[in-house]
Amino acid sequence: MKKPLIYAGAAALAAGAAYLGTGNFLFGQLLSKRTAANGFCGLPNEDILAGKPGEKKMSPWDSFVQNLIGEVSGIGGFYEKPYFPIFQEGVKWYLDKKPQEVITDSPRGERIHAEVIKNDIPSNVWVICVHGFGSCPRDLGTIAQQYDAWSCNILFPHLCAHGKSESKFISMGWLDRLDMTAWIAWLNREYDNPRIILHGVSMGSATVMMTTGEPLPDNVVCAISDCGYSSIWDEYASQITQTLHIPAFPVLNSLDTVVRLRLGFSLKEASSVEQVKKSKTPTLFIHGDADEFVPFEMLGKVYEAAACEKAKLVVPGAAHAEGAYYPALYYGAIREFIERYMPGALL
Repeated sequence: MKKPLIYAGAAALAAGAAYLGTGNFLFGQLLSKRTAANGFCGLPNEDILAGKPGEKKMSPWDSFVQNLIGEVSGIGGFYEKPYFPIFQEGVKWYLDKKPQEVITDSPRGERIHAEVIKNDIPSNVWVICVHGFGSCPRDLGTIAQQYDAWSCNILFPHLCAHGKSESKFISMGWLDRLDMTAWIAWLNREYDNPRIILHGVSMGSATVMMTTGEPLPDNVVCAISDCGYSSIWDEYASQITQTLHIPAFPVLNSLDTVVRLRLGFSLKEASSVEQVKKSKTPTLFIHGDADEFVPFEMLGKVYEAAACEKAKLVVPGAAHAEGAYYPALYYGAIREFIERYMPGALL
């Protein structure tokens, strides 16, 4: 009887080690600063302005991860996109503005970093523009340029493990929501009567939705949520099944276990749906109906769950995070929504 028990125990230990090993491997590959740097954030300014990619060697695994996180066409293909000149113009605008770096403390106990572009026209309207996975403030130049034209001031946080962030690991918006409350408090300390708009794209959109589920001051007037996911679990489950063509169980469960152990939350707990159920911030939900990275049907989940005043915009033909490249529809809807709650605030 002893040998079967020994064998069973050894098998259980081996299975447990494999389970945790898989989770730790995925954690390091999907949620590290290195992974963030493999996205748009890692594109040198000079390459973008020149309109061509520089030499960047990437391991087969990094290439796979890049696909998994949504850079489906690859960095090189990005330069061939028809909207690239618009993105390029936005980056140039951002760099020409020479944004000011600001630092504050997060409730998480870390210093957090952001960039500020103040409008040339005095205004108390502030937009907190929140970037996506593997991205950075510079990459929101196209959207920020429009807000600047509307006479808004803009604050761009660096999300966990991205850009100048001192965090070692990406939190997919969940811990970033706490940093967002710190930036809102910072604006309220630094400026008189700021009226605040939240605008996030992709992971930044999830961050905004998760933030609106927290107690926020009344001067957070409204939010724009562009192509955000319903939960971190749902997003990774979608990508694992679409990209790897395997069931999410037990691969995603192993990652969830490690995230619980190392970051203190579960992928299911980190839910935009559950957060917007508590939201009092009027929110415009935007999604392209050709989005395959954050599946279009997630728009319905978050919109139906939202307890706040709300509106939605479907951008026909837009893939992931491409809404802003349909400017008349995109900015028209955003301006109309903002003016419901801030009449006459925009130039």
